[in-house]
Amino acid sequence: MLRPPLTPTTSDWRRRALALALLAPLACSYDYQPPPTSQGELGRGEFTYRCAGSTDALCPAGATVATGFPMAIAVGGRFALDYTFNSDHDDEPLPLLRSAAADRIDSGDGVFTALVTGYTAILAVSGTSQVIDVKHLRVAAIDHFAVYQGSLEIGASVEVEAGATLELSAAPLDAQDLVLGGSLDYAWTIADPAIATIVGTAEDDAVVIRGVSEGSTTASVAVGDFKIDVPLVVLAGEGTSSSSGDSDSSSTTGDSSTTGDTTGDTTGDSSTTDATTGTTGG
Repeated sequence: MLRPPLTPTTSDWRRRALALALLAPLACSYDYQPPPTSQGELGRGEFTYRCAGSTDALCPAGATVATGFPMAIAVGGRFALDYTFNSDHDDEPLPLLRSAAADRIDSGDGVFTALVTGYTAILAVSGTSQVIDVKHLRVAAIDHFAVYQGSLEIGASVEVEAGATLELSAAPLDAQDLVLGGSLDYAWTIADPAIATIVGTAEDDAVVIRGVSEGSTTASVAVGDFKIDVPLVVLAGEGTSSSSGDSDSSSTTGDSSTTGDTTGDTTGDSSTTDATTGTTGG
């Protein structure tokens, strides 16, 4: 006698979802490209991307929620996620979010940190350890930076008058010119502190540079071992002296937050020595 086909139960679907999630570390070995939307891949709810610091290129200045779900996260980038059920499941307790592979995307104190390139699943898990929903995230290596003065991307060089200031910020991009999410620690330096110096950071963690004396130098920004140089030209300013100006040997801003942005600045001034190094991190 032929038996009727078995209908998968809810438990069967959850076991299959868990099996799919646990295979996520292997996802980088084949062309797996889930759509970069906020919807969970099991269709039960929505993942919201939040910035875990103020240097995440996907969050407008002062915002903690990205304007859209990221296409990819930068290696080393820190971020947070929320989960909400669809209307037909909104009476259920909210699940916990965790990484399917802690060696690829670490999750600690409510903040995720991207560690390895490729796709990795984030699991929405119930209090009984059942997988409610799944979302795969792509982590990409930084290929280059875009550097901005305000909202405008700078071209070959940037100018400032002696005695005046300008603000620069950076955003990471991958090899396809895709802006990457994740808060990063940016280290800014000035090659010749007699020409220009870092004097602090702005509210959105843009580095603030002041022209000291007329001439040319280089502003550099680095994340880890990745670094780019930006030619910086200081023009003669009315009523300024080529030998005067404050200097900073170090200017450091660090952001780390599970719910929003926090910023710390360390700036050293010397009346006799010019040397400039700055770090902004989010």
